[in-house]
Formats: sequence, C-alpha cells, structure tokens
Amino acid sequence: MNIELAEYDAGWPGLYERERARVLGALPGAVLEHVGSTSVPGLCAKPLVDLMLVVDAPLREASYVPALEAAGYRVVVREDDWHEHRILKGPDTDINLHVFPRGCAQVRRHLLFRDWLRDNAWDRELYAAAKRELAARVWDRVQDYTDAKNAVVLDILERAYVARPVEPGEVEFVTEAPPHNAPVVLQEHDPVWARWYAVEEAKIRAALGERVVRLEHVGSTSVPGLAAKPLIDILLVVPDSADEGAYVPALVAAGYYLLLRERAWHEHRVLKGVAPNVNLHVFSPGCEELDRMLAFRDRLRAFPQDREEYERTKRELAGRTWERVQDYADAKTRVVERIILRALG
Repeated sequence: MNIELAEYDAGWPGLYERERARVLGALPGAVLEHVGSTSVPGLCAKPLVDLMLVVDAPLREASYVPALEAAGYRVVVREDDWHEHRILKGPDTDINLHVFPRGCAQVRRHLLFRDWLRDNAWDRELYAAAKRELAARVWDRVQDYTDAKNAVVLDILERAYVARPVEPGEVEFVTEAPPHNAPVVLQEHDPVWARWYAVEEAKIRAALGERVVRLEHVGSTSVPGLAAKPLIDILLVVPDSADEGAYVPALVAAGYYLLLRERAWHEHRVLKGVAPNVNLHVFSPGCEELDRMLAFRDRLRAFPQDREEYERTKRELAGRTWERVQDYADAKTRVVERIILRALG
C-alpha cells in the first residue's frame, strides 16, 4: 500500500468548517476541534481531515451516534479498551471524526501536538521530513505507516510537554510542615505495600460507601518490581472533589487529615494517613489527571524497559539533597512525561 501525501492545501480549513457546521447542527454545543496534519498550515498531509469530538461517554453511543447518523455519518471503528475511542466517517468529504471522552489525556495530546507544530517551524519540518521518508515505502496497512511515525511524534511531543506544562496553580496547605532538607530514601519493592493498600481501600470504602466513584492504588508502590519510597499513593474519585463536606469529615473520622487543596488544578485535594504513610489524592470524574496517572502506572507494570528507565532516574535523583520532597518529584517530570506519552500511544 502506498501512502499519498499532498502539499498543504489552503482549502483544508474550509472542509473542516463545513464538517463542523454539520456536526454542530446534529449536536448543538458539541466540543469539536480540527486536529491532525491538515490542521497545521504548511504541513504536508494525506488529504484526509481529522476532527476530534469530545463527549461525556463514547460508550453511550445513544447520546450522540443517532444524531450524527441522521446527518450522514457512520461508525467505522470502536476501541472500547483504548479511551473508548470511536471513529466515524462523513457522508461525502474524506474525514475521520474521532470521538474521545471528556477528561481523556488524548484530547490535550492532540491539541498540544497541533499547536506546537503550528508555532515551531523546526519541528514542523522535522515531522514533514519523517512523513515523506516513510511515505516513500510500501506498507501493508495505513496503520503500519502511522505506527512508524510514532518515534518522531513522541520526540516532538516530549519537547512540547516540557515547554508547555500544565501549571498546577496555587497550593493551599491546610496542614503544613515547614520546608526542610529532605533526603529521599528508596526501598526495594515490598509485597507488603499491596496489602497496606488493601487495608486502606477497605477503610475508605467503609467510610464513604457509594460516594466512591473509583479507587485505585497508584504511584511507585503500586508497580511490582519498582523501588519506591514506602508511601502509598491512592487515587480516589468522588462525585465532586470541591464538595469537601461530602467526603472529608467521613475520611477524618476514619483517621485521615486534609493536607492541601489545589483549586485551580482539577480541584485536587490531598489527605494524609500516617500509619502507613498515605497520600490520598481526590479528584472528580472526567479529569485528565486520572487518565494520566493510570496510564503511567499500567505502562510501568507492563513494560520492564520503562520501569527500569524510571527507576534509574529515581535512584540518581534520590542521591541528591532536596529542599522539599516536591522538588524531587518535579525533577522526575521529564521522564514521567516521556513514559506517559508512550502509554497514550
């Protein structure tokens, strides 16, 4: 199979606007973006317009597919296990309408890649050169060509994520310890950590009951074989993390205390447990950080080479002295982002 690339066509944005009007006619108020190579002026591309539609739950097709079908679209791809991703084809123009859930990390990934290429000529030319070289080969499937581009895409995205990080915003400490020199002591993975998590999980579920939307063991202690500080990180999803009255008093009664709030960063809350040492991270549903944390954990569990890369970084950084433990965590950002990007594919 040959891949046919076309020089950038100034008519592509017009094709997107026509599809946008059609989609919004079927789904008023929908979140829709032009993504992919045809969305980047000056970039060569297959003459296929990629659109990204964000809905609450792609698996609930009844909430959006019938309306799109009435407008002439049809579902051609369903990937339930990969971000609930759907692809629809349009009635006339050659397009891919990609559907992702609200809060999916793929949404920011697509937009960041697009915007970075629009603003950075060097990486735009690097990507174009890779596309041209790969398009000159013969492929069994278009997906094989897409997969072959992954190395240069990850290279570009890593630069974009580091240059344009999500700023967490102001941290409001409820219980604050003064900054101090904080040696970071890593331990070899201990199977007892999974048992500690199981005890905490039972405690949290007993305290909150049906208010628990999701509960997961995350962080390094959740990855067998990975050295870590003996700190159990727990991800708790509640209906509304900003509504502290709905969950904080019950968790305090269960032995936790509220450490901090990050109102501007996903309304994130952290509660602490002291025996064992626990960080309980609280978010609302549909938050990108949930997707990222779980993708990172699952990638480290499944790919030994990524686990080893992360552990090497942790050990090197743990050998230094830090003013705050958070500074150690921040120093790991680049390798964490790199692994998350691989996980998101």
